[in-house]
Amino acid sequence: MDLKKQSDGTFRLSMSKAEADKVSDALLKKAGDFNRSTLDFAYLSAEAVLSMDNEFRQPKSFYQGESHAD
Repeated sequence: MDLKKQSDGTFRLSMSKAEADKVSDALLKKAGDFNRSTLDFAYLSAEAVLSMDNEFRQPKSFYQGESHAD
């Protein structure tokens, strides 16, 4: 996990998939103890982990408008 301050004054948090999974799981298990911002972060990191697992890509023909009807 890496936290860096950007030149514009904002912060960038970088973490691996495993780290994001651990953080989201730990926070969501104690969801009743946290405020909305913390829960938003937990849900965002959980969503990021799930999107990393999704490798589905639309076939090229879908974008090119080819018909698959007989």
